[in-house]
Amino acid sequence: MNERTSLEQYDFSSPAIWQRVVKVMEEMQALVWDDPQVQDDLTRAEGVRQLTRLISGGQRITLENMDPDYPQFQQLLSTKIQFGLPSADCHYTWAPMHGDNVYRIVGDRGTANLIDLEIREDHLGRLGNWKLFHRLTDLEVGPDNQVEVIVSKERPADTTNWLKLPEGNCNVVFRQYFNDWDTEQPARLTIITEGKPYPPPPLTEDQVRRNLELFCDLLQQMPAGFRQTVEAYYKGEPNTLSFDGIDYGFASLSYGKCAYQCGPDEALVLELELPKTRFWNIQLSSHFWEARDYHLRQNSLNGHQADIDSDGVFRAIISHKDPGVANWLDAGGHPKGLVTVRYYEADKIRPSKITRCPVSEVAQHLPPGTAQISTEERQRRLRKRAWSFPRLGRD
Repeated sequence: MNERTSLEQYDFSSPAIWQRVVKVMEEMQALVWDDPQVQDDLTRAEGVRQLTRLISGGQRITLENMDPDYPQFQQLLSTKIQFGLPSADCHYTWAPMHGDNVYRIVGDRGTANLIDLEIREDHLGRLGNWKLFHRLTDLEVGPDNQVEVIVSKERPADTTNWLKLPEGNCNVVFRQYFNDWDTEQPARLTIITEGKPYPPPPLTEDQVRRNLELFCDLLQQMPAGFRQTVEAYYKGEPNTLSFDGIDYGFASLSYGKCAYQCGPDEALVLELELPKTRFWNIQLSSHFWEARDYHLRQNSLNGHQADIDSDGVFRAIISHKDPGVANWLDAGGHPKGLVTVRYYEADKIRPSKITRCPVSEVAQHLPPGTAQISTEERQRRLRKRAWSFPRLGRD
């Protein structure tokens, strides 16, 4: 178990407590400048942006909306707040809870291809302790697409949708995975705490102190946990995807991981023999496990968006220049990055292959009939991609 920050010795009569928090933020520079994999200024610049995103995103889930008696779903990850490789297809929301309470989650289920409601112990900021406790992947839906989920330590009689709470503080995480970004509708859910009157009690100094402790824990523990996962990308065989799970990730997913290098005039031809699965996607990311502007670039594809060849194999081109192939994954000027594949409850993991070649020779590695795309059609698809995010409330 990681050591927890204590600010008990500080009060708010002097800036000492703030200086302690700033020291934690200052120490985060080691994530960029002490990493042997980071060897160029573009990657360092990405790293600096990642530090600001960790601070910004961490503040929102440790110092805001932190009363488990009055929780509200808030967006956890977005196009602007990224850590832990958010899936381009997933809308993540989160809220604090406590085992002493009884909650009702009510509202419109939406039409996302996959949903997942999880209870995790402790808090995301203490990633090593953030263990899955209970989950729901299917909900019984009533008239007008309405749902009700009871969240409590004991299951009430005649309850269909129920999430079990542990003792003490915990988090609820709600994931919605979209296949068709143009037509599927997001859920609109509200959390109601039974027996808690409004307004909530006034803010206290002790609350802020405890939340600052959690903020410091997040900045120290969460990036370190992510870095351990990223190291697995570099330990595998070059140009070969290795599959496993991620303890703090979506429990139903198998994750394929691989580091890649691609020069300005090079391409990587990626081939996947797809399993039987309800959902899959592939995504490029930075060394810092950020999804690189997936709302503005086609650097991810899912099973609805991708073109599958007649032999049942998914083939895609990773390159900086548009090769005119429908399944292009835009490297975006970054010579190095990470590839992640997600399979939902796959029947088995089938072979994959990555071939590095000059971009001018891509056609030699593709079968006849590979789906091509015009410049005009590419622009149309990219515009639709960008527009889908505000429509789904994911920007």
